[in-house]
Amino acid sequence: VQPHVAVFGEKDGQQLRIIRRMVRDLRFPVEIVPGPTVREPDGLAQSSRNQYLTPEQRPQAVCLRRALDEAERRFAAGERDPQKLVAAMRAVIEKQPAAKIDYVALVDDETLQPLAGPIVRPALAALAVWVGQPRLIDNAVLRP
Repeated sequence: VQPHVAVFGEKDGQQLRIIRRMVRDLRFPVEIVPGPTVREPDGLAQSSRNQYLTPEQRPQAVCLRRALDEAERRFAAGERDPQKLVAAMRAVIEKQPAAKIDYVALVDDETLQPLAGPIVRPALAALAVWVGQPRLIDNAVLRP
């Protein structure tokens, strides 16, 4: 199969960036089209894994979106220190008893390399959090 277009969801930000890079580096003749993350009314990214959340865990799972919202709010207010933004996201998630962080990262939006200094280029805020049984992911791009 040699498709001309392939759609990858923005919900898995790392996967989308790796596929884009692979297509570019290997010169595959395919256009990668990002599909926007579809969200529930409360902001939780839609996922088949959400069905495994208990009624008690479901409202706690929204902490992923709230953590990203907090990073976006602080970034808009001028915060450019990746460590402070990661700490702010972690603090939001850690308030939920059912949430166990796998990772909270702020990386270069293109290379996915960890950020050592102030954010001067687009950065990807990426989260993976266990909420009970399911491991949920979400992300947001911070653009200076």
